[in-house]
Amino acid sequence: MFGCGLSVCAVSYSCIEELVKIEQNGLLFSSSSELADDLMMLFKGFPDECDSLKLLRNGALEMVSSRWDTEWEEHAKPLISEASSFFSL
Repeated sequence: MFGCGLSVCAVSYSCIEELVKIEQNGLLFSSSSELADDLMMLFKGFPDECDSLKLLRNGALEMVSSRWDTEWEEHAKPLISEASSFFSL
């Protein structure tokens, strides 16, 4: 998800903080009420003034060395193109 520029709201567990940096690229929750509170905070001012959501999105984009679309063009697309030409013989 980070490679697509998506921040996350993830269930908190022992090692998730290795990926999700709280208030930098995502938020963690332990209960449905915490998730609801997080979502209300993130979408406050929707659609134009979701500052918290924008901050998390920028953090998600900054943490990846390459974007999903770049990886797709370089690695997946050539393999799929090659495989599809094999089956269309």
